[in-house]
Amino acid sequence: MSAMKTLEFRIRKLHTTNETEKRLAKRQPSRVYVHEEALIELTGSKDGGRPVSVEKVAGGRGDASSPSQQREATLWRAPEKLDKSVTLMYDAFRDACGYRLGESVRISPLPGAAIPDAKEVVVVAEAPAQVPAVEPLSAAEAPCWAFNVGLWLNKHVEHVYPGLTVKIVFGDPERSFRVSLVNGQANANARYKHNSTSIRLSQPESESTDSAETNRKLEVSGVRGIDSQVSEINDMLSIFNEGPAMEDLLLPCGLVIHGGNGTGKTMLLDNIAKSGWGTVHRIQHRDKVSEIQDTFQRAQAQQPSIVLVDQLDRLIDKERSNRPTVILTICEAFEALERECLATRQLPRVAIIATCVDATQLPRELQKGGRFEEEVYLPLPDVGTREVILASLSPRLRFTEDGRELLSSLSSRTHAYTGDDLQRLFRKAVRTQRRQTSLERAQDGETTVPPPMPTSSYGWNSALAKIRPSAMHDINLKPPPVRWSDIGGQDSVKRSLRLAVAMATEPRETLEQLGIPPPKGFLLYGPPGCSKTMAAQAMATESGLNFFAVKGAELLNMYVGESERAVRRLFARAREVAPSMIFFDEIDAIAGQRSGFGHGGGGGGVAGAGGGGSGGGLNVLTTLLNEMDGFESLSHVIVLAATNRPQALDPALLRPGRFDDLVYVGPPDAAARRAILTGMAAGGRWARDGEGAVDVEALVQATDGCSGAETKAVCIAAGKAVLERLLQARLEGRTVPGVVTMADLEVAVRQQPRQITSDMVAGYVEWQRSIKKAA
Repeated sequence: MSAMKTLEFRIRKLHTTNETEKRLAKRQPSRVYVHEEALIELTGSKDGGRPVSVEKVAGGRGDASSPSQQREATLWRAPEKLDKSVTLMYDAFRDACGYRLGESVRISPLPGAAIPDAKEVVVVAEAPAQVPAVEPLSAAEAPCWAFNVGLWLNKHVEHVYPGLTVKIVFGDPERSFRVSLVNGQANANARYKHNSTSIRLSQPESESTDSAETNRKLEVSGVRGIDSQVSEINDMLSIFNEGPAMEDLLLPCGLVIHGGNGTGKTMLLDNIAKSGWGTVHRIQHRDKVSEIQDTFQRAQAQQPSIVLVDQLDRLIDKERSNRPTVILTICEAFEALERECLATRQLPRVAIIATCVDATQLPRELQKGGRFEEEVYLPLPDVGTREVILASLSPRLRFTEDGRELLSSLSSRTHAYTGDDLQRLFRKAVRTQRRQTSLERAQDGETTVPPPMPTSSYGWNSALAKIRPSAMHDINLKPPPVRWSDIGGQDSVKRSLRLAVAMATEPRETLEQLGIPPPKGFLLYGPPGCSKTMAAQAMATESGLNFFAVKGAELLNMYVGESERAVRRLFARAREVAPSMIFFDEIDAIAGQRSGFGHGGGGGGVAGAGGGGSGGGLNVLTTLLNEMDGFESLSHVIVLAATNRPQALDPALLRPGRFDDLVYVGPPDAAARRAILTGMAAGGRWARDGEGAVDVEALVQATDGCSGAETKAVCIAAGKAVLERLLQARLEGRTVPGVVTMADLEVAVRQQPRQITSDMVAGYVEWQRSIKKAA
């Protein structure tokens, strides 16, 4: 970054001789005027309005012992003939800056073609000296007066700067306010925007108020629930507050805060922006290269300053056509700070802080030393953090035993919820609770307004059913609402899967004390139609675990590397939102025996088991094995798989540490078929008595050898036969009973094809025996 031109001038009074000049003096008092040649020399143009730095020259006329004073202004061509060494200023601006007529100042251009917008203006209330009886403003009055200050600024001025005086007549006596900070800076000049500039009223303290404002620390404060991350961020920012010793001089570097959506990255940036340490400059992901360059240059010229880059990954998105240029621009900004550091032997007071989803995915150029080499990861809130967040949202819950129990329950049921998700959940719970309470009070004839806080579990439970974790919005995670009671029989399968859930959700310390290694994989195998998929769905529904369901074939992709990437991404998401469960239906499609991969053929085996596949399938299998038994722990993640062809699976999947537990889901026994038939009868119009009464016990015997799906299919076929009979009778003008009879069911049993053979069942038994022998 090349050095900017600087010229020295003596201050002269600017006289206003007409209405236009008087209006400018009032609305833009921070204008300074110079000779046209000086304007061109400083800015390279005759056009006025460029932002400039005005710095008082120490040792000049007036108080020779006074320190340098630097302020920001806009530069214009003088409206009258003027000596090239003279600058004209309005009295209001000169008085606010503490400059005197005849003093010398240095003027140098600042980056950018126009002054920035004012994001925040801090004003201090001042009691007029001639009215000593004026009471100090109370905290309750502050918002009202801040609003009135905003109205006054909108009506009277366009540019705001520290030292600007605001006088408001609102009752008696007159109130006077002084602008102390603009965009967190005591020397800034900015454009007031009534719809976007916030006004903050600061109580007058003492003569040291200004220095206290300007000596604020660059730090995160007042954020709960992520104490370790906040401490880490503040440790990194502390170098800007203390400054390194000369022998330990540090090069400038940026900080990246990364984590999933809704974890609090933008909240932390806003918190840092409100620290008041320096001028705040923001870079948006839509900014052009010239705007990015301008922002960095302005920040370096207006130290101390904070550059906030929200969504850095979107700013340098791979789809952006000029991505390399954007990356180069950011690198050049860091290099400019490094040059300043080496030249001055002082750390530049420019803090560059960015956010992104995953800092490891940033280009290597941006991760080098002196750039974004520091990073802080914001994880999804754990149980304790979620309870802190929920308690802060609904403080009343902490005051009763029932409320504390509800908080504990909610925090344990909101796995994968971010802080933003919990706020959405809270708002939904409030609306639901208020609506329910209003209905109840209306029925009782009451008209009072219901309390705003959800004090019972009703609002929360209703909200939980509708508000899903944002980390899982892009995946079809919600299983069909299947419960264990919907599955007839299969008691041993249910016991095994319930134990799996308990092992995944119990604290690791409990398992270690019992000598139980954390579970990893459970393989459900058996004939088709025997409730393997339903068992997985019931397991997800009853446990409340975050559920990832995928068919094996869905992971296969024709493009090289995409299938493996999909598997890695699936496991990464499951780890992120643990406790969770990944369910691979038809896993044999991606985990066939490696001897068959790439050779087109398949092996023999029961039920047509085979290991056919492709080289791509081999890579998917290898990735799956690495994820299940790799270096990164699968803590609190259950991997559940189902297959009709266990003989086709690669033996490596069945080794310890992968699919440890093999659960056989066989054809339903008599008790299971009885439960299925009884359930179908309860929900259907079956003949209960008379000649066609249904004999459930006879049906249990008749469906021996049927799978659960085939048993249900018998009932459905009988119902279709009755519907067909009703339609035919209607066409003929006859009336027939609209109930399922025993005869209808017997016909359906005879016509139902049987997919499960004795040889098939024997094959599963033999396979299980061979696996145990191999172990």
